[in-house]
Amino acid sequence: EMEESVASRTQAVVSLIRDCQSLIYELKIVPSGYIDADEHDMVSCCDSGNYGPGGDEEVGRSEDDLKIMKSLKVRDSISQEEGQNRRSRGRSISDYTIVSLFESSSCTGISNEALERLTNRLAELNGEKRRRRARLGEMGTAIAALWTMLRVPPEEQRAFTENVRGLGMDTIRLGERELIRLHELKSEMIGKLIREQREQIAVLWEKTNATESEKASFRTYYEVNADEELTDDLLKKHEDYVEALNAKLEKIQPILDLIAKREAIIADRFELENLQKDPDRLKQRGASLTKQLMKEEKMSRRVKKELPKITHVLERTLTEWYEDNRPPDAEESDDPDSGHFMYQNAPYLHTMQMQEEDWRKRKERGEQERQRKRQEERAASSNAAFGSTYSKLPGKKWHPSAAGPPKSMPLGPSGGDLRPRSASNVRGRPLADVSSSRQNVPRPASRPRNEQGKKTVAGTIPSYRAVSAPRMR
Repeated sequence: EMEESVASRTQAVVSLIRDCQSLIYELKIVPSGYIDADEHDMVSCCDSGNYGPGGDEEVGRSEDDLKIMKSLKVRDSISQEEGQNRRSRGRSISDYTIVSLFESSSCTGISNEALERLTNRLAELNGEKRRRRARLGEMGTAIAALWTMLRVPPEEQRAFTENVRGLGMDTIRLGERELIRLHELKSEMIGKLIREQREQIAVLWEKTNATESEKASFRTYYEVNADEELTDDLLKKHEDYVEALNAKLEKIQPILDLIAKREAIIADRFELENLQKDPDRLKQRGASLTKQLMKEEKMSRRVKKELPKITHVLERTLTEWYEDNRPPDAEESDDPDSGHFMYQNAPYLHTMQMQEEDWRKRKERGEQERQRKRQEERAASSNAAFGSTYSKLPGKKWHPSAAGPPKSMPLGPSGGDLRPRSASNVRGRPLADVSSSRQNVPRPASRPRNEQGKKTVAGTIPSYRAVSAPRMR
């Protein structure tokens, strides 16, 4: 049992020591002068005394590191040839054993105290690794932003990144020196950088449909142009404002995409109406006509199906936007658009309502115009069927029922009008003699009638036929 306990304890200690060694190598805090014969390399800290910011040589180091590095050896049972093969592939924990079971100046031993110290040291090394990674990540982000802002050539960027290796303090100091250099260059180009930020702000104002009140909130800094006032603080305010506008743009981008899609369909609706008014489009033949009809069908489908759906979604979304962004004193505010989602300097919720109302009126006017044209066409076809189109002659017209007969017309004994019924009866006679000529002309005698009551012509004998005889045509 004692041997099993010692073997188990030894295996746990070996595992802890090996993990600590890996982190010491990765953090580049190998004790000065240590030779790793197994790796065939002299691993020494060439920057001894400069292990951290400000030359703090204790950053990431411990007194037990030298013991940790010397506490393991390769098992004697492994042959030289097998050892070379395992070295090329990478050794496992089972290939190592503890140098001594007891603590010494070059070995940690396997006591409970050694086990506790190794566990704590492993936690410290892992913590140091996380801190260095975080520090390098922050510096890398800052350096990349400054490279973009200052337009550093790609060759310089590549030369810097090729020298960045591992998590050692030399890598951290390299990043710190690059940050100092970039900040100095930034101070020299401060005026140019502020102007570039303002150009970006103007673009973001347009993309986010910023109102005049929103723009006025930053005008104090936006209009500063004196050289002595173009400072790092002013540039920082511009950078923060650009970041806020980008965050707003990212938030409202889904709504802007819906609005852009709806505006495109609204444009299709007007284009489709104009196309349908042009009958010449159907005079095309072959593929051109097919392409035209497919285009109109696609536009019609978008107008009839997609437009109502998008409008409904936008109405719900913009109403929720107003509820979330409405100021507490919205009813007392002088700005009626406060809290609304603005698009092209107007609340888009109101814009949609106006667009639909204008379209409804447009359709009503179009229907009235079509009805008027149909009536004109029916009237024209009716006049064509009964002769030429009637048109009134200029001048005052005489109406017998209202004014009576003309004064120049002679009246009969009873006061009646003596105008002839037909002008053919009085051809060649003056109108004054019509009445006397008509009274002196004898009427012709009426024709005699036969027994059946039919008139007969003088000098003819009435004919008779049997009832059963057929009538000849």
